[in-house]
Amino acid sequence: MAIRAIFSVFSAVIFMIASLPAAAQDGGGDSILVLDASGSMWGQIEGEAKITIAKRVLGDLLNDLPSERRLGLISYGHRRTGDCADIEELAAIGAERGAIASAVQKLNPKGKTPMADSIKLAADKLKYTENKATVILVSDGIETCAPDPCGVAAALEAAGADFTVHVVGFDVTEENAQAQLRCIADNTGGQFVSASNAGELTQALEETVVAEVETVTATKVRLRATELEGGLVIEEGLTWTVTPAGGGDPVFTQDGAGVVDIEVEPGTYDIAVIRPSDGLKGEQKAFKVAENTWKTVTIALTFPVEATVRAEPSGEGVAGVNVKVHWTGPDRRGDYIGIAEKGADKGGYLSYRYTSQGNPVELRLPVEPGDYEIRYMLGRPIRVLASVDIKVTPATATLAAPDTAIAGEEVEVEFTGPPAGSGDWLTVAKPDAPENKYNDYRYSRDGSPVSLRMPLEPGEYELRFVQGGKKVLARKPITVTAALATISAPDTATAGEEVSVEFTAPEAGSGDWITVAAPDAEPSKYNDYHYTRQGSPGTVRMPLEPGDYELRVVQGGKKVLARRPITVVEAAATVTGPETAIAGEEVSVDFTAPEASSGDWVTVAAPDDPANKYNDYHYTRSGSPGTVRMPLEPGAYELRVVQGGKKVLARQPITVTEATATLSAKDSAIAGETIEVEYTAPKPSSGDWITVASPDQPANKYSAYYYTKSGSPAKLRMPLEAGEYELRVIQSGKKVLATEAITVTEATATMNAPASGKVNEIIKVEFTGPPPGPSDFIVVSALGSPDAKYITYGYVSSGSPASVRMPKEPGDYELRYLQANKKLLARRPIKATP
Repeated sequence: MAIRAIFSVFSAVIFMIASLPAAAQDGGGDSILVLDASGSMWGQIEGEAKITIAKRVLGDLLNDLPSERRLGLISYGHRRTGDCADIEELAAIGAERGAIASAVQKLNPKGKTPMADSIKLAADKLKYTENKATVILVSDGIETCAPDPCGVAAALEAAGADFTVHVVGFDVTEENAQAQLRCIADNTGGQFVSASNAGELTQALEETVVAEVETVTATKVRLRATELEGGLVIEEGLTWTVTPAGGGDPVFTQDGAGVVDIEVEPGTYDIAVIRPSDGLKGEQKAFKVAENTWKTVTIALTFPVEATVRAEPSGEGVAGVNVKVHWTGPDRRGDYIGIAEKGADKGGYLSYRYTSQGNPVELRLPVEPGDYEIRYMLGRPIRVLASVDIKVTPATATLAAPDTAIAGEEVEVEFTGPPAGSGDWLTVAKPDAPENKYNDYRYSRDGSPVSLRMPLEPGEYELRFVQGGKKVLARKPITVTAALATISAPDTATAGEEVSVEFTAPEAGSGDWITVAAPDAEPSKYNDYHYTRQGSPGTVRMPLEPGDYELRVVQGGKKVLARRPITVVEAAATVTGPETAIAGEEVSVDFTAPEASSGDWVTVAAPDDPANKYNDYHYTRSGSPGTVRMPLEPGAYELRVVQGGKKVLARQPITVTEATATLSAKDSAIAGETIEVEYTAPKPSSGDWITVASPDQPANKYSAYYYTKSGSPAKLRMPLEAGEYELRVIQSGKKVLATEAITVTEATATMNAPASGKVNEIIKVEFTGPPPGPSDFIVVSALGSPDAKYITYGYVSSGSPASVRMPKEPGDYELRYLQANKKLLARRPIKATP
């Protein structure tokens, strides 16, 4: 979560308070901020503790709160560890802003999360049974003491004159914890906002909190029922009845409902709910509703829930290994199997798996030995349904490796240890480094031995077997000595030249290379490079810009082991070609250039184009002269020698003139007919052709084509569909040089054949049709089949009559005249007889 999102959350808290009406001055709308200061508030967001963020943001924003707003402050968990009674009123309602800010700054998170009792204390301070009362709860986690905060919130709502709890979930991502915090808000008609959507909080509060204060002129009740206290809200299938307390006719009934909002007269009511599908019932007696308030009543439908858990192996297990847990239980949404310290809070766990993930589930035992419990946890409301004790015994491991190694060297480490789990690895670290710190590492699941790369800096280190990323099971000291390297190469080189570099270096590891860089460049910076594992000598290309550089042996991409200065001098080149050329023409270009390397070419480009832009190109390694095709658009260009695809070494201006072409053919043709087209065109190159296309088609689209390199006249087959078309001379598949209109008329055909023929017999079919093409056929097809699908065929190119074989199976068929194996020109029935 970004810190700016947390800032938005606390801004929203202040907005909640600031949005209360002016009547707050008279005690009619006072508010108390309940701030979580439990031990979990030391958790970090982007490297900063949540309590530090809270102190800073609240300290700043309290200055912006209007002076007439009356606010109090309660906090919990800030004085003692493990004490559910650690709740304190730090600032009475109406305290000076400075006093509230000072109290916030003094908070030091330590203990538990007694949310329910804190909300109850705040309600009492606000005299919630007499006055409108608002509590804003900011918490980063779940209730860790005995009372159920959802049930407490519902009871306070029922007894209060107009009681509301708004809840801000501060970096709360666990599903069941979010559900519990949301339940507190829902049970009191309040707003729940998590940091993940805090940016939208201001708008939400404008539509709810502010609007509620200013516009409630009716007496309303929201009816809600849950499965168990604090459990899932029931969305449908309920029958509600609301009756005046003491008897009388119902003022409201509804069947098949879920959550219902109703308007009633001020008074006291008995509220009953039943779910007919399973007979579950619940009621709220003597529910008081004051005039012009919106109250929420939540009735829990209770029913027995049971579960069992059984671990395999049972009784005890080795620290950090997985155990299988078999379970029985309701398997409701949010239910999970967890492991916690024996006697820990009901919501606490060290690892867990949702029951929805299967039966049995696998749980990893803690890495610290001790007494623990495996529990079946009801997710909503959070409740321990079953538990079994398990003793976690110490895990052991051993390490074997050399006593010394060279910096950056790959060292083979043999080991033994417990069965591999997530976060179990072998690593090397400083002896005083925290247990979760490492340099190189290998997972223990990869098996023994593993190879570990030593740090690049010499010194005293230790090899470690780390379990779960948290606990070191075995250590072995190792001394890392300095790595040595040498480098030998010429004193000078030409820009872009590939230089042979001789070197010695430690046995190569990942990120070990020879490179060239500016003398003040960081070790991780490079131009060209050669991996040391490829052996000496290595070839390194010099930078394109002249200047003073140094050749380096770099280890691990981080440390320079050896350096040698080298002076890079300017590269020279020449380029000679004609002063003018026709668009699309292939031009011969003479050039001289440095010894060729990757990205060295001769090209043509606009004078203002960057060095890496080009039209056609010729690699300098292919020798001089080179052939370069001119752009298709006329204009001023330049021939270039480009080095490394980045730097222009030589230029020569060249003027590209317009290319011209002509076409000559008849004005009309029959669909599918092949006609002759006479033309003139520039000297042909790749993608130069004669085509026929619709007038609105782009240059690269066509019905048929003929390469201009094949010579004039061209032979082009006309489209199969009648219409207006144009003949074209196309250059490089991109530019139309000449066009001529042509009308394509409909093709027609006739067939004359016997009405029947014997199966597998060859029959003669007389026909007339357009000038034949290579894929024009007389075919026999099944009735109702697609036009171009056939069983047998005969060519029309051999002239009339065509010879066609009858099908092998007797039945009714169809003779068809197909043009270009696509278009049906004629058809007639024919029968195949036995």
